[in-house]
Amino acid sequence: MKNNKILLTVYKLLPITICLSSANMALAEEKLDEIQVQGEVDTTRQTQTAVIHKNAETIQKELIRDTRDLVRYTTDVGISDNGRFLKGFSIRGVEGNRVGISVDGVNLPDSEENSLYSRYGNFNSSRLSIDSELVRDIDIIRGSDALNSGSGALGGSVNYRTAEAQDIVKPNNKFGALLRGGYASKNSEWVRTIGVGYVGDKVDAILMYSQRTGHELKSRGDGPYFNTTKSQHPDPVTSRFHSYLAKLGYQLTPHHKIGIGINGQQGSRYVDERSYTSFGSAWREADDQSKRINVNAYYLYTPDSKYLAFSKFDVDYQKTDLAAVNYKGLRHWRTNEKQLGEVFDRRMKTEFKRASAELESMPFNWGGEHVLSFKTYASERVFRNINHDTNEYGLDEWYTIQRPVKTKMYGASLKDQITWRPHFESGWKPIFSANIGTRYDYAKLSPKGLNAPCSKACLAEGEPAQSSFSNWSGFLGLDIQTTDTWKFGYQLSTGYRIPTATELYFSFTNAYGTWKSNPGLKSERSVNHTLFAKAQNEKGMLDINLYQTRYRNFLFEQESIIEQTQYGRTYQTPMQQMVNVDNARVTGIEVKGNLNLDTVLPAPKGLKLYGALGYSKGKLSNSTNLLSIQPLKAVLGLDYEDPDGKWGIFSRLTYLGGKKAKDAKTLEINKRCLVWTYDPWFGRDICSKEELYQSVDNYKYLNKSAYVFDLFGFIKSQKILH
Repeated sequence: MKNNKILLTVYKLLPITICLSSANMALAEEKLDEIQVQGEVDTTRQTQTAVIHKNAETIQKELIRDTRDLVRYTTDVGISDNGRFLKGFSIRGVEGNRVGISVDGVNLPDSEENSLYSRYGNFNSSRLSIDSELVRDIDIIRGSDALNSGSGALGGSVNYRTAEAQDIVKPNNKFGALLRGGYASKNSEWVRTIGVGYVGDKVDAILMYSQRTGHELKSRGDGPYFNTTKSQHPDPVTSRFHSYLAKLGYQLTPHHKIGIGINGQQGSRYVDERSYTSFGSAWREADDQSKRINVNAYYLYTPDSKYLAFSKFDVDYQKTDLAAVNYKGLRHWRTNEKQLGEVFDRRMKTEFKRASAELESMPFNWGGEHVLSFKTYASERVFRNINHDTNEYGLDEWYTIQRPVKTKMYGASLKDQITWRPHFESGWKPIFSANIGTRYDYAKLSPKGLNAPCSKACLAEGEPAQSSFSNWSGFLGLDIQTTDTWKFGYQLSTGYRIPTATELYFSFTNAYGTWKSNPGLKSERSVNHTLFAKAQNEKGMLDINLYQTRYRNFLFEQESIIEQTQYGRTYQTPMQQMVNVDNARVTGIEVKGNLNLDTVLPAPKGLKLYGALGYSKGKLSNSTNLLSIQPLKAVLGLDYEDPDGKWGIFSRLTYLGGKKAKDAKTLEINKRCLVWTYDPWFGRDICSKEELYQSVDNYKYLNKSAYVFDLFGFIKSQKILH
């Protein structure tokens, strides 16, 4: 147990965010140049639907400091958050594990959670991430993206790429450094970042470290209740995260390069769970811990060839530890001092290894210009759970709630980027382009021997069976640039998600409930269609997207009543099991654009009008709704940026539409009695047999509409040293 000192500050004004950056010696300019993405990244973006690209300049300009900030002005992307745990992103009606997250091309592990233990909050079900301070650019892909991201990119994916030495070292310099600090009043968070870089003739290197400390998000809620479920205030939080990045590259010859990189994060989010307690003298504190390390080594070959553009070979290693350390007890009846009664340490660990190869051709003509790329990989991920419980009476127990599971995956993909530039006699010179890709993945999940004792309740089913999954994925994109201004296109993409180890194999059997494993589950699948029209010229930009995503084989925890006989007595008990039952459809539209006002009005150059509007609607096949859909979101802004780039000020007014009851239908499990029997002990009829039944009801908690106004900007200091 920790003694936390919480500083409470009352703000009369809206929370503000301040970002401070300073430089000395040969420090990098605050505005990092537009990232020159390598060919391999460009090829990937050509085979993704509706990509939102945030480069280093945008990350700094929009003050993106965390996951919430990243999607603040995106109309059809949200976050999956239940207060204590941040579970990733929400895209196209799905959330959590159905949206992929990757760092430098390595997927972060899925959240492992089951309904038996999740109700107590003793496990950390958060999704891991990376500190934006160490990131050079971020791609938010809206729509199925299995071709590039593999399993998990059912509704979309979010891909982070870490910083390079060239992001710190200015052109024509060899050394550079970065010193950056930030503060956010919304959660009293301080961010401190330092980095150094070197770019030489043969060697490039970068070293960065960032520290982040803060508290709970402030709330305008008010009232006399601070404890139990009636609490009207956020639970106090103290958080501290340490993030680091190191990369070293060596150019062996003009055509051969090797490199190694490491990035990681270690953090703690300590929560005084006042709202969890059930009576006045009880207390609980939770230390949600996370630890991640990613290591990459690569060899890059860029020959002087008219056939091969480059080949790259990578070896990746990732290790994660996601834990919740829960401290519980009662208060002394006289002093009200907290007395520690028990400590529950619950951990989910993963270890990932992957070897991959990539080849990309030089452009060649064959009825048009083609660029081929091929990727293949083999990987292995091991998941295990380990728990350690102690209490004041001498309990000291190590155990697990399920078997470790090893997942072996193999796969390959082939892409073709085609461009055709015909010239017509009328003088029309359109540009036709097609992006075609296919991918195959095979996964085999094998339960292993126990890494710690497991109760009889979790061993009742015996040795679980292996599971395997074969998935084909594809992408088709057809574009036409009709004029210098207008571009039209259609994109078709697919996605899939294999079930997690918990969904396949978790089991638990006792008199109060049964959780049954299901090794025969299928992969969840999705198909996304997008029609778009884009216009861009000196007056501004307009982007219109119409999309529909269909999902099938949705995983759902089905509850039913079963009969069991123990000690000569037959009784009914509920049983839960993951099954593939639901299909779903999401349809939506997004319109966004900006207008350079100086081109249509007598206004100063640099003054822009920004607008974005998104609306989506969806339904499951069982007549319920996808609750994570944001029905309507609109963003309007007026910006000014100095033509010389010395300063800028930006405004955003965001409208979030309220959730309507007709768009929030959900399944509720109810009980009804089938047989009534007279009980002489009670002197009345009691229910001797009951059944569960499902009903479609309105979800109880609906968001109301809201407005949010943001004002932010930057000032760039002049160079002091030359």
